Amino acid sequence: MTDMTRYNAATELLANQVQSQWLNLPNDFNSKYDMVEMVCDFRAAFCNKNLRRWTVNQKYENARIARGAFSAGFCGIASYAWNHLFRMPDGGEIWRLKLVSHKKFNHVWLENKFTGQPLDLTFDQFIDDDGQYIKIPYDKCGTFTDSNFDFERAYVFARGLGINLKRIAFINALSHRNR
Repeated sequence: MTDMTRYNAATELLANQVQSQWLNLPNDFNSKYDMVEMVCDFRAAFCNKNLRRWTVNQKYENARIARGAFSAGFCGIASYAWNHLFRMPDGGEIWRLKLVSHKKFNHVWLENKFTGQPLDLTFDQFIDDDGQYIKIPYDKCGTFTDSNFDFERAYVFARGLGINLKRIAFINALSHRNR
């Protein structure tokens, strides 16, 4: 299986996961963006050379590309963007940021506040020596972290998708404060 074939299969798996989670969201959830399309847009953006150069740590870039780990380095960026793009009408979170940090290893993913289901937009960056995805025990690790902070690299990433995430995050912060 080629790197791109594996990457596309992971994207399809995530799109299906998001589609099933969409069905379990509260009735008053209404989004400007289609979540399944957004998964595909995010994943396509992870492969964009310019966006990679502007957003991810370049120290590890050659190794990531060599092994086809296009999503590597985007866990926090993608999770933060998703958290802000898909909120309840009152600005309340649907997906909370969850973080695991251990020495030099950090990873961020999302957890659905209503169902407890994880959503890891970059799960496919973890591959073992046999080419199999490393399963992360999402329900047994990580701590929730606040999403109300400025994250310039996420704003740059979203601008590459034609989205003003900085404005959206600001509005979310105001809405959150007024509840």
